[in-house]
Amino acid sequence: MRAIPRIFVGFLLPFLFVVAQSSDALAQQKPAKTAPSEKPGLSLRTATSPARVEALLDPMSAEWSKMTSQRIALNRTPRLYDTEAPSELELAFVDIRLARAEGKLLVQMIWRDPTQDTAEIAKLPSAPTEGRPHKELTEATDRFFDSAAVMHPVRLPDNDVWPSLQMGDTGDPVTIYFWNAARGAARMQAEGRGTTKRTGESFPAQASYGNGSWHVTMELQDVPAGMPLAFAIWNGSQQDRDGRKYFTTWLRLE
Repeated sequence: MRAIPRIFVGFLLPFLFVVAQSSDALAQQKPAKTAPSEKPGLSLRTATSPARVEALLDPMSAEWSKMTSQRIALNRTPRLYDTEAPSELELAFVDIRLARAEGKLLVQMIWRDPTQDTAEIAKLPSAPTEGRPHKELTEATDRFFDSAAVMHPVRLPDNDVWPSLQMGDTGDPVTIYFWNAARGAARMQAEGRGTTKRTGESFPAQASYGNGSWHVTMELQDVPAGMPLAFAIWNGSQQDRDGRKYFTTWLRLE
């Protein structure tokens, strides 16, 4: 029997998740059924697409409808502070499609969200936070924005020992592709809780909101088969930010 990857306890707690084939009827928000021959929650199917990357970056492209969608259950982070409002599980799951094209891995994330939490705000300073002589306060202290992210280890894990979902481990870092409805896209790295920092690099990403759903696409570098991926979503109307979010556990990329 293949060893089950270890998951460390942190503010991202282990949870039961289901990966299943889904239809495009997102409005129903009903869990899809898993074929008896499949092993739920172990792998993410990836299609090889003849389409150009530019076409796949369009989140509403018809190219995506040619690929199988997998439904992944979302878990909600627990309350961290007494002053924090209760975290209701308003978003039950996210639908994922993955495609390899022109040496890139394209990710499409679709989830139901009755509110579109986005705005035009000032751009971040060019220098990362840790490199600025003075901290700069944000003017958006009462606004929270919808966001999404894909995380994977920097290196392909050996012996099925995967890094912590708590943003990796010391000596075993993770790469995070983060998209924010107000800020755009930024690539980050971390080696454990509280170590997340921007790399100063962006990446191609596009988003479309309509009929109560977000469609977000991201262009990742070539990610090898066997690499674990994890997904996260922030719901602005629930004041999500930082560690307050929805998340999945690690899933193996085929």
